[in-house]
Parts: sequence; C-alpha cells; structure tokens
Amino acid sequence: MRAIHEPDCCNPLATSRAHYQQHGTLSTVANVLQPAKTSITSPTPEASKKSSLVDLCEGKELEGFVIQQVSEIPDFHCKAYRLLHTATGAQYLHIYRNDSNNVFSMGLRTTPNDSTGLPHILEHTTLCGSVQYPCRDPFFKMLNRSMATFMNAMTGPDYTMYPFSTQNKQDYHNLMSVYLDAVLRPKLRESDFRQEGWRLEHEQVEDPTSPIILKGVVFNEMKGVFAENQSLFGQKLLNTILPSNTYGYVSGGDPLVIPKLTYKDLVAFHKKYYSPSNSRIYSYGNFPLEEHLNYINSSYLSNFEPSSYKDTSVPSEKRWQSGKSQHISCRPDPMAADPEKQSSIAISFLCSNINDIQETFELQVLSELLVKGPNSAFYKTLVEPNIGAGFSPVTGYDAHTKDTIFTVGLQGLNATDFDKVVNIFDKTVDTVIENGFEERHIEGVLHRIELSLKHQSSDFGLNLLFGLTPLWNHDGDLVKALKIGEQVLQLRQNLKINPRHLQDKVYTYLKANKHRLVLTMSPDESYESKQAQAEQQLLNSKLANLSEKDREVIYQQGIELKREQENSADTSCLPTLKIKDLNKAVEETPLVDHTFNSVPLQICVQPTNGVTYFRGILNTSKLDEDLKKLLPLFSQVVTKMGTKKHNYREVDQLAQLKTGGLNFSSHVVEDTSDLGAYEEGIIFSTYCLDRNVKDMFELWTELFNEVTLEDLKRFETLVRVSAADLVNGIVDMGHHYAISSAASLVSLSACRKELLSGLSYVTKMREIAQKTDLTPTLNQVQQISSLVLNKTHLRCATNLSPNEKDFILSKTGSFIESIPGICDKPFIQTRVLDLAHPSGVSPAIHHVHAIPVNFTAKCVTTVPYTHGHFAPLRILTRLLTSKYLHPLIREKGGAYGSGASLSPSGVLNFFSYRDPNSTSTLDAFDEAHAWVSQNEFTDQDIEEAKLGIFQKIDAPIPPGSKGMNKFLYGIDDEVLQKHRLDLMTVSREDIHEVSSDYLDRNSKSKCARALIGPENKDLKSRSGEEWKIIVQE
Repeated sequence: MRAIHEPDCCNPLATSRAHYQQHGTLSTVANVLQPAKTSITSPTPEASKKSSLVDLCEGKELEGFVIQQVSEIPDFHCKAYRLLHTATGAQYLHIYRNDSNNVFSMGLRTTPNDSTGLPHILEHTTLCGSVQYPCRDPFFKMLNRSMATFMNAMTGPDYTMYPFSTQNKQDYHNLMSVYLDAVLRPKLRESDFRQEGWRLEHEQVEDPTSPIILKGVVFNEMKGVFAENQSLFGQKLLNTILPSNTYGYVSGGDPLVIPKLTYKDLVAFHKKYYSPSNSRIYSYGNFPLEEHLNYINSSYLSNFEPSSYKDTSVPSEKRWQSGKSQHISCRPDPMAADPEKQSSIAISFLCSNINDIQETFELQVLSELLVKGPNSAFYKTLVEPNIGAGFSPVTGYDAHTKDTIFTVGLQGLNATDFDKVVNIFDKTVDTVIENGFEERHIEGVLHRIELSLKHQSSDFGLNLLFGLTPLWNHDGDLVKALKIGEQVLQLRQNLKINPRHLQDKVYTYLKANKHRLVLTMSPDESYESKQAQAEQQLLNSKLANLSEKDREVIYQQGIELKREQENSADTSCLPTLKIKDLNKAVEETPLVDHTFNSVPLQICVQPTNGVTYFRGILNTSKLDEDLKKLLPLFSQVVTKMGTKKHNYREVDQLAQLKTGGLNFSSHVVEDTSDLGAYEEGIIFSTYCLDRNVKDMFELWTELFNEVTLEDLKRFETLVRVSAADLVNGIVDMGHHYAISSAASLVSLSACRKELLSGLSYVTKMREIAQKTDLTPTLNQVQQISSLVLNKTHLRCATNLSPNEKDFILSKTGSFIESIPGICDKPFIQTRVLDLAHPSGVSPAIHHVHAIPVNFTAKCVTTVPYTHGHFAPLRILTRLLTSKYLHPLIREKGGAYGSGASLSPSGVLNFFSYRDPNSTSTLDAFDEAHAWVSQNEFTDQDIEEAKLGIFQKIDAPIPPGSKGMNKFLYGIDDEVLQKHRLDLMTVSREDIHEVSSDYLDRNSKSKCARALIGPENKDLKSRSGEEWKIIVQE
C-alpha cells in the first residue's frame, strides 16, 4: 500500500517467521545502510572505549573462543570483534556499539541441490519444538513472551539465518536460548514436517470420503510467492544466470517440486548443515560480549564434537563464452494498464566475486549512476521513451550471491519491442563508455553514502547483519566491508589516477563480458490452467500408487495431526518476561511549540548525529473530491517535474547532493476521541546534514514557489511507472488491501484511505495510465499545487541537534516566511455523515483475481483511541491472533499468516494471508466471540497478549522520529501514559465485555468483509452478507 501514516498499532505479520529472501533482497553494506527507515542513543567515537571490551585483544582466549581480530570502525562509531570457537570452528562476529537495541543471529550456509525447498521447510520445522523447549511451535509462542523488537528466520539462496533483536537483557538471553536450541537441537517431528512442508490429507480431515489434496504452509506460501509475476521473473533470472551450482535451484521451493521432499531428506539436511562448524554467530549492541560467549559455549558449543562436515562452500560459476537468451511465460495481469504491454525483459551480467570488497562497492556506485533516478543513463534511454512501464524490480546490482549480478530490466512492454530494448541497451553502454558520468552525479551518489553513515535508524544492527550475511557466507573480509569511508576514498583515488575509471568498469562488465543473459517473459492466457493441471497431475501421480493401507495411514495421520494441533500446549518450559518487568511510565520527550508567521512548529532537540529532520503537513480538507482522489499522484510527481529555475534532472541532482530526498505522501489520521473526525492532508519530509540545511530549505522554497507541472511527456512517464509499481505489490500486500477494502465499507477515515492507498486507488491509477491524453489529469494536478503549496493550512516539525539549533531554526523560519499564503487554521478536521447500509446486512466485496491463494478480511467498528474499551480491544486482538486464529487458520488451514489487529480508526481487523481457504476462514472470523466465550484462555495467555502489544509500544524510536506520535497522530506523552496504564490493567472481565459488545452476532457494531483471490461462488449463499463481486478484466 502507499504511505498512509499509522501510529503504534501492531501488525501481526511484522514478525512472522518464514521471510523467504528472493533474488535481489540483500546487497552490499553500503547499500543496505542507505537511509530507508526512520539508535536509541547517539553513538560517539569514544563510546566503545568505555566498554570492558577495551581489554580484549587479538589472540586472547575467552570462553572457548579465541579473538582473531579487533578493529575500530569509525564510520559507524563501533568496534568489531571476530572470534573463532576453538573446538568446533564456529565463527563469531560481535559489533560493540552504544545502542540499546541489541541483536543476535545464528546463520548457516545451506546449499540446496534441488527445488524441493528443503532449507526453507527446515527453517520452519526447526522452530516447531526443540529438546529444551519441546512444546509445539515455541517460536510463535515466544512472540508473546518477549519484548523483541524483531523476531524472524530467513532462507536465502545459499544461507539460512535466525535473527532477533531486543532492548531487554533478560529477554535477550531468553531468546538466545530458544533460538540456539531450535537450531542445534530441534525435535524435527515428522508431524511438524507435514504441517509446515507438505502432506497428503483429506480435504475434510475427519471425512475419509472427502478428496485427498495437497496441503502445507510452505507449499501454499510458495504458491503465493510465484503468483506475483515479477517474483517468478526474478527467481528464474537467478536460476538461469547461475545455473551450475546451488543457485540453479529454488531454495524456497517450487510448489510443483516441494511434494518430492521426504522427511528423511529433511533430517539428513539438518545433520549435514546445522553444525556449529558451519555456523556464523552474530551479536550487536551494548550488552556484554563475555556473557554471550559464556552461555553459548557452556550451554551448546562445548557439547559438540569437532565436526567432520563436508565443505559447503559454493564454487564460482564457470563463465560463459557467449551470451544466452531464454523466454518464459507468466499469468496475464488483469490490472495491467495496457493488456498488450505485459511483457518483461532483463539484460543481466555476471560480475565480480563478492569477496572483492572494493570492486563490489564500486559496482554498487556504478549501478546507482546507471539506473537510479532521472539522471541515470538507462532511465533516460529506456524509461523516459515510454517503451515500457519502468524498470522491473530485478534492476540494479545484486551482491548476495557468490558471483554478483548487474541487471537492467524493463516491465510493461510489448513483446515485439524485445529486440529494440536490447539494441537501446547496447547503444547506451557505448555512449556511457564514450562520455562517462557528470562529476555532480558521482558526488550525489557519494553524498548519499555519507548521509547514510550519519542517519540513525532503530534497526541499525539488523541492517548491518543483513548487509554482511551474504559476504560472510562466502568467508569475505567483514571488517574491510564495514570501512565504507576507506572504500569511498579509494574510489576517489582511482578516479583521480584514471578519470575513466568508472567507464572502464562499464566496458569490462557490460561490453566485453560474455556472461550475459537476456531473459524475457510474456503472459500466456492458459498459464493458470496449465499450472493447475500440472498440480493435479502431480497429485494424481501421488494418489495412483496408494494402496488401501496407504490411504488409511493418510487418514490416520490427518486425524493425529489435527489432534496435536488442538491439544493445549504446555508452555511452562518457555522463558518469559512479565508485565511487572516493564516500566510503568513512558519515556517523556521534551518538545517546544513555536510559531513562525503563525505557522505552528514543533521543535524536538535530540542527539541527531549532525542531521536535521524536517516535516510539514498541508491540510487538504478544503479540496474538491475529484482533486482529493489525485493527492497520491500529486505526491508522486510534485518533486519530479522540475521548477522554473531547474529542470527535473537538476532538481533530482540537487536533492541527492544536499538532502536524503524530498518526499510527499498522503496523511489521514483519526481523531483520538471521535470516530467521526479525521485530519486529511499531505505530509512533506526530508533530512540533511546540518551543513546543508540552508541548501535544503532553498530547495523547498523553490518547490513551493516555482514548481512547474507542465511537461506532459514527463508526467506520462511518472504515471506509467507509478501504475506498474502499484500493480506489482498486490499479491505481496494482499492482506493489507483486503483489510483496507473491508474497512472502507464501515469506517469514514478508512474509506478515505482506501481511495488514497487501497485497491480503489490502484484501479484509478490503472484507468489514468490507460488514457490517451493525460492533459486533463495534469491540469488537475496543477490545481492541487496552486491550492495546497502554501502556508494557509500548514504545520511543521523539526528534530535537530543542539549544536546548530539557532542556525537551523532561523533557516526554518526563512523557509516558512518565503512560501505564499497567510496561515489560517493549520489544523482542520474533516467531519462527515456516517456510512449507511441496509439494516441486518453486512456489506462485503470480492475482488476476483486469477491467483492460487486468498487474502481475506473482516472488519468491525469499535471505539476511538482514548475510549476505555480501546486498551482491552487491543489485548483481545493479540489474544485472538496467537490463541485462536494462528492454530486454526495457519496450523490447520495451511495459510501462511493470519491475525487480528486494531487500527487507530477503531476498526478491529481480522485477516489471512496466502490462504488456501476463504469461506472457512470467514467462518472462523465469525466464531471469534464464541471462542472467547468459552473462556479457555489462561491468565498467562492474557499476560502474554499484553507483552505482545508492548513490543510495539516500547519499540525503539530513533532521534529523528522522537515526538512524531504527537505531531502526526495527536498522541502526546500524557495520552500515551494513560493508554499504557490502561493496557497494564486490562482484566479477563474487560476482554469478555469488549468481545460481547463488538464481536457478538447481535452486536450493534458495523461489520464488513473482503476477499481477494480466485472466484468463490459460495459467497452469494452466505446469510446476512451482501457480496459485491468485482472481476478484474
């Protein structure tokens, strides 16, 4: 979904476990650390010297480990320690940094030799119970017994990793124990393999006369993954350009191959790969290293003998002597703006070895020069001519395989243009080799890197882990990779010695390189039926060989698995935090309210590490309805069309040189005490180094006063790219779209959000992109600009460091004074009449898409944030997620994910994600109150539900985002403190009360449903529900 700002309400999928890493997910350290999200502390160069770690030196033995390397990393104000476990050979990297959000991970090199998804299914199964924690699914149960800021497990093309992060020291050791036991001593029960991987089972488990079908969480997950055409394209690209070794297979699993995997294979794979000798252990933050090492060694590694495991290293791909081409098919996309332009092409090259740190860094820089932004060479020649709908997601430099890859991909083009694209690509390469790059363009890329080193995020330690893992997996020099500043200096030196240095790289990798793949993809009208037929043939082949005895075994196994899933788990073996361990009071953020020219400015002085953050909200409630619907498009294009002084390329270059980007996005926020009121507007934001504040505000002044929205051809390009990007996200974000669609039928603010970021907006953008003349739309965008780019309804906020406070505030004031208008009513709320529906009928909407999985949602209206019922409702959603929906919809039903959440608009949302079922899932949502009424949940369950909510509330907030709860959502420290105490005191009686008031079938709450997925003819017969069917054609 597009950016609609939400406060701290929990997304149950945010920590879901099986995050399958696809092609292009991870890259170099420099790329991963680019400013994306907006540590707890502002680290100083002296911070690491104050630690007890100062006594640790190379060669010293410590808790069974020997310290191999100690190195200061000045770029990140941290210190790196590389250790080796002497008995097992386990590798260890510790990054000390004065950051309270500590991280731990155990990673293993896992190299599949088929596409059964073995490492992926093993990743799931290890977390289903271990020797010390034998209860079912301890991983998911720990989600509610912890204050983790992140919990996950991930399968890459040649590695598996198990990371978590937390600010609580006891929690850290609790989670470390659960993770290490899961990885090194899992139970690996066959029933867990069948639940998580695949199984043959009767459609109705207890009815032996019902059809036997294929089930399994990973099986359904991967069907969902490859329902997205660009995911299919990216996976095929990886398999084809690196065909000889492990990358030639689908590590996540091909749904048509997954059922070939046996339980015996799973156990053998674990025995081979899940050895300390094949492990890479990572810790980060300010918790004591010695304690980590002591526990890991004494509790686990000391119990293992030196392993004789076979070498799992990945050989380099043998280089081709000539280029290759391949064509694949995909499903037609009914949401495509032009049915005749649904093809994709990628021109891809195998590049350097990942262990060549400097080369990898320089290729990352080169990639940005070639494909990022309107000044890049391939953007000019491939995107702007409107041949296709913009770059495909595979575009760019990918450094998470042994041999790195550079790709230029184009999506949304006609298959007849494949040769044309290849010719343009070759000509562009020749032009770049001849003419090189502008110096300011290079400086813009290097400035982004410098800014990323200063910008503080709450998940820095995790980002570092994700950036280092691919390199570490191939035994690269981690310390050298962390020294980004040295790599920048080396590049500058290389350019000084040889001004054609980067051009020579282009020649080497994109001209003379014979290892070149041209991959093309086009839709096939029969693709879906062929896939269904292939799956049916696979099932038939399984069934054909079954004897009556085999069928009886399948039936009994299904009954037994169902019995296991329904058994009440004894979780007493699992460690847990308690609510009493949490702080009773919120950490107050000092804020100062000021005005410039009657414009309110919230000032938050923080240790921002020499970076200034600025945000503003422009209220749009006075716009006409037809203009409001175009606000997301306006936000997309307003900074990309140029000004009277600078064309759009020059504006982009200035933004790269002086800021972290100039951003606009939609802003819809509910009143905290009134469901009938909300603030609507657009938020603009940026950040920059303190030394660039003057230039940053000059850019904003220019945009507000002299933006030019007149270049029709440029506008067409931006519309086409935006429409294509929206369509690509439907399958990945299907549960969000389903929730938005259902909520829009019962909530006024949710209805506005649906128009700005839901499937309604995706459809509108497709309609706009289909127009032959966009002049009327551009005229409307110009109207929006003239009406909102002023200070009439403006309020602002800045987060800044104390050192430059006076200077920054003076420049802020100058900017506010420079823009037109007189501030009048900076804060306006929209109030509209309630949504009306026929009495006794619940509205519902079915978006029919030709995909093999479902996304379901049910939304129920409740109360606003400050109402006394909001806190117990929030606890109820977490309780329903972990104790009712997860066992029923995920474990039994085979969906990849399910849950309940409470939105700031007071809408209680049920959802499922990549779900093989739909009608039965909707029934499960309807029976939620009946489950609560049975009163089978324990006091410990309630305690855990509270912890699950506090994970989000107490998540770390970086200095640049402090005070945003108040500025964006109207939730100040006093309101937050009351809500905190309300959550802590929620009782069993409170939970029953709100369940009865809002979820009972006789409740007066409004209710709506939505389904995204294949056609479901059973919906029309559902009593009390009025389904609207929308078929995408």
